[in-house]
Amino acid sequence: MASPRKIVVGYDGSEGSRRALERAAELCGYGSDLTIVSVAHDKDGLEKTRALLEEASDHILRLRTFARLSERVGDPVDELLAAATETHADLLVVGNGKTRFERALHGSVSTSVVHRAVCDVLVAC
Repeated sequence: MASPRKIVVGYDGSEGSRRALERAAELCGYGSDLTIVSVAHDKDGLEKTRALLEEASDHILRLRTFARLSERVGDPVDELLAAATETHADLLVVGNGKTRFERALHGSVSTSVVHRAVCDVLVAC
């Protein structure tokens, strides 16, 4: 199986998103494009989003991988899907850190992404 050429990974600083970042870095091969997306719910959250992207970028560089950073505002699911569409992603990588009860009660970003994505999705558990 060929390595995905364009990968988008969602990063919110959670343990699940850290696992997703690790998996995305492992999947990057020569010529792959990796985009790390962090989403603020509103403009007040942009400072935290910038810090998260800096954290993710530092981690990716230690793994000797290069990534584009994408800071977005809005609904995390909508923004991750939009980023995947805009970059023509072959793969969207997200983390899953919720318990079954939490997913049943509140839903999850990963579940919504799996059901709505137009590209392959990898959920790092």
